[in-house]
Amino acid sequence: MSEPVLTSLRIESLNPSHLARCRVIAESGALPRFQAVLIGDWLARFEQRFPDLLPSRSPRCLVALDEDQLLATVVARPYNRRGTCWTLQLPELSGETSRHSLRDVQHDLLLEALQLGAPQVCSWVIRCPASDADAIALMRELGFQPLRPYQSWLPPQSSGTTSPLGDIDPLSWLPITRRTAQLLWPIEQVGNFSHLRQITDRHWLDLLDRNAPGCGVLVDGETVLAGCIRLTESSDHGTFELLRDVAWDPRLDQALPVVLGRVVQQGVPRSLITAFDDAPLSRVLEAQGWTRGGEQLLLGRSMWRRHVAHRNLQLSRSLDDVFGRLRPQGSPLPNPSLGPRCLGPR
Repeated sequence: MSEPVLTSLRIESLNPSHLARCRVIAESGALPRFQAVLIGDWLARFEQRFPDLLPSRSPRCLVALDEDQLLATVVARPYNRRGTCWTLQLPELSGETSRHSLRDVQHDLLLEALQLGAPQVCSWVIRCPASDADAIALMRELGFQPLRPYQSWLPPQSSGTTSPLGDIDPLSWLPITRRTAQLLWPIEQVGNFSHLRQITDRHWLDLLDRNAPGCGVLVDGETVLAGCIRLTESSDHGTFELLRDVAWDPRLDQALPVVLGRVVQQGVPRSLITAFDDAPLSRVLEAQGWTRGGEQLLLGRSMWRRHVAHRNLQLSRSLDDVFGRLRPQGSPLPNPSLGPRCLGPR
């Protein structure tokens, strides 16, 4: 009996024919989202052709197909305006049965996504649940390394009324502008070590793309105490990140509850991300009714080329070769003797 022939797995960029043929997209109610991603994919190709003129903001999307059957999709988004670092989402499976293993589908889909925009794209980042050992193992197989852990928080069920922030003198809650983004930038970078900063390759202007309702900066004059920005890795734009300075300011005990109330009322977040080991901030969140979600792990893959200085050949020569140049060309001079001298008659 002959074995059945497995059909080849195809990885393609999202196009209108996929939206028309794939039944799972229409039935899941995700058609508007995929239409927006499709338009973004067209814009992203145009942005990558002119990286010096247009900032990178639009996503790219790849689909895995088995004949006309949609197996999975993956979305890649720019992580900075330069377009040198991009972020990946974990592949979204369609739930359809396939003759290919799910791991093979995810592996081939992510491997193809890592070729998008080369050689301009020099690094990639992705967020994975810390409890998803299979996803982390797959990313490690593709060359990703753990960079930084995060703690996810779920908003309270009912948000109470909050007093205006102006009552906490002299602090102010300001929107993210070019001025406040420059003030917030050092705090955003303080928790990232040098290797992570090299991979993300971001600038303070990138904070302007993380602005949304509910985001802002808590300042005292020109001093920033905390800030809230939106994460751009997710397609639903419902995840926010709360930042603060390294030293805990006692004024945050009164200011943060008001700030969190504004974030909930204006931003309607699905979740909030904080540093994993921020105990003082965790106590404030728990006191305001926030509950701990899962832990997240930021992984990165860098393709930056290391510039190795050429070794100076003159320094690698032996001492005999170096001092040989100092030897005279004539006959050698006699070495001085420290032995007893024979003195002749005077």
